[in-house]
Amino acid sequence: MPPERSGRANKRQRVEGGGHQRHRTRLANVLDVPGASGVFMSCARGKERKAAMDLVEVLCEHSAALYGEEDAQPKEAGGGTGEAAPSASDDIEAQIRGELAALRAPRKTSTRVTALDTDTECMCFVQCTPPMDAARVVARVLEDVIKTGESRSRFVQRLAPVDALCRADVDAIRATATQVLPRYFPADRPRTYRIEPRIRSHTSLSRDVLIPLVASCIPDTAAHRADLAHPEVVILVEVLKNVCGIGAVEDYERLGKLNVQTLAQRSGQAVATSRVAPTDAVHGTKAKPASRADAGDAP
Repeated sequence: MPPERSGRANKRQRVEGGGHQRHRTRLANVLDVPGASGVFMSCARGKERKAAMDLVEVLCEHSAALYGEEDAQPKEAGGGTGEAAPSASDDIEAQIRGELAALRAPRKTSTRVTALDTDTECMCFVQCTPPMDAARVVARVLEDVIKTGESRSRFVQRLAPVDALCRADVDAIRATATQVLPRYFPADRPRTYRIEPRIRSHTSLSRDVLIPLVASCIPDTAAHRADLAHPEVVILVEVLKNVCGIGAVEDYERLGKLNVQTLAQRSGQAVATSRVAPTDAVHGTKAKPASRADAGDAP
């Protein structure tokens, strides 16, 4: 009967989907993790998984450069058995077996960087654990894009590092902002700032609530003031469903407003321009290579 077949199909779909869901770590699950931080990433629609994988790979590379490689998995015991040295043919066979085993073995997962499911189109979150500093690593990633003109991913778009996560309610945001912001506002130097809230799939809080709320948490130890045009620090307030992330970045405009694709395009054009042959300063023509006669050599 059609209804029965439809019911079985729906049941199978729920079972398969449920199994997949059980193996995904959701963003809301890390709210109770002390010191949880990471990077909110916007990406191309339908490419959330691929973009997250690309970002995890890049963050792992820069994390290793800043903090050293992660601890390697312990090797299996069994060396030094006192057996006779293997022959050359045994060495080759053992090498082939080892290479095949390495290909079949599951890839080592990072303990510092983990992609979490946001259940939201075009949005991903990558959790960073100590000793990683999300803001520092993201700044390094963007500086690399400026240097090379390459984005390293076609799908990763904007990166928003946050120092801490909390529940998206007034009291939790006030407590978290009070904890996070002193790092960026020293007592001995006044700084200018702008608050940049982004709200997705959330209706309880608005920009009109978030901006004064976060501004009230900026330390009053110096004459820090708002500057919407040219701020030294941009405070990021990322609200997604019932989660809020708070962080801050410097050089916001120079870093392409944290948009990897925009920055790569802009920097790629600059790199290409720098590779053009130099022009003659007087006539504006391309400089010709000096001949041996011009260099003073005998013909």
